[in-house]
Amino acid sequence: MSDRIHSIDTLRAVAIFFIVIAHVQPFRGFGTYGNHVYFVLDTIGQFDVPFFFLTSGYFFAETVNIDTVKSSVSNSVKKLGSIYLFGRIISITAVVGLALFRGVPVANALIARGIGSISAIDLLYYGTALAVPLWFLTALIFSLVFLGCFVKFRKTRYLLPIAVLVHLVGLVGTNYQMIADVPFRTRDALFFGFFYVALGYHISSVDWTPNENRRHIYLVAVCFLAGVQLLEQYAIGYVIRGNVLAQEIYSTEYTVSTIFFVLALFAYVLSNPEWGRDTILPKVGRHALGIYLLHVPVIRLLRTMNRVWNPAIGIDLTSTVLWQLAIVPLVYVLSLSLYLLLAEMHVIELGGSHTPWLSRILSRLRTSVQDSKEAPAHGRSLDETALQQRTEND
Repeated sequence: MSDRIHSIDTLRAVAIFFIVIAHVQPFRGFGTYGNHVYFVLDTIGQFDVPFFFLTSGYFFAETVNIDTVKSSVSNSVKKLGSIYLFGRIISITAVVGLALFRGVPVANALIARGIGSISAIDLLYYGTALAVPLWFLTALIFSLVFLGCFVKFRKTRYLLPIAVLVHLVGLVGTNYQMIADVPFRTRDALFFGFFYVALGYHISSVDWTPNENRRHIYLVAVCFLAGVQLLEQYAIGYVIRGNVLAQEIYSTEYTVSTIFFVLALFAYVLSNPEWGRDTILPKVGRHALGIYLLHVPVIRLLRTMNRVWNPAIGIDLTSTVLWQLAIVPLVYVLSLSLYLLLAEMHVIELGGSHTPWLSRILSRLRTSVQDSKEAPAHGRSLDETALQQRTEND
């Protein structure tokens, strides 16, 4: 697809805003109804990560086939891998920088963030080491690899049924433990990301194009299913488990209604491709991943600044309504601005590698190695020529 779908970019901008809400947690524990406000915002916004997986599978299907699957998967892994590495570097840099800002020993700060207990599986598969939000990238990488295997071996007819089955296991392990106890983590590639990537691939491969005349119906379905998701997650967290919303937040994850909620949203944006075109949102949505990578360090910076400045100004800013209202937009804008600044400084390439400097270093190393191999060979050639000349003179 040569032309961008403006509505998808618009919804990306909206989705990343809800991801920021989930990590900033505005109004949580703030006054009598603070938890109610946060619960509604967080629950409605849980379409966010599934939507990114879905669109990844949808666009991946347009470029991959049996002949190109190896190169397509390889290119995706390289690009996402560079982004993941960049995210790791940002995470460590943020920990070190904030430790210096607070006057805390860097080693203690790194240990507090769990650097001493990092396992290979957490770092390479679950992606939760040091910075939990980076799990999305590793999950997407492995999901695309799983999908590529189905394409490579011509088994795509089994793709969605198998993805549904493993996702059901993930649903039980995440929010429906009363049905069965799943003794492993399920917010990962296999049990979560794979399903939504496979669903996006399936929608694209069957060439499903929602009718523009029905977009109002899809919008009604979106609103209805948002209400269903609120009811389902309230039931899971507070009715079944007996928690009280006014007193605490029970953190739920993806649920059954999330599947249909995301599908309705995707149907709406496909049926209304020009939605948001005349706003800034599509442009922001194209850089949603940058906001995703930087918003957690920005959150930590703002919270650290508040703690450091609190004694001087005599007030905890987090206790004010202004902070609760402004913190999410502020983090959103600062993260986007910092990401674009890094692009202007050529630290990253928008839409490309996020570690171009690493590629340059590797290229120079390969050139140096190649030169070092050629030099002895050249030297031997000169020696042999000289020997031959001496022999002839003799």
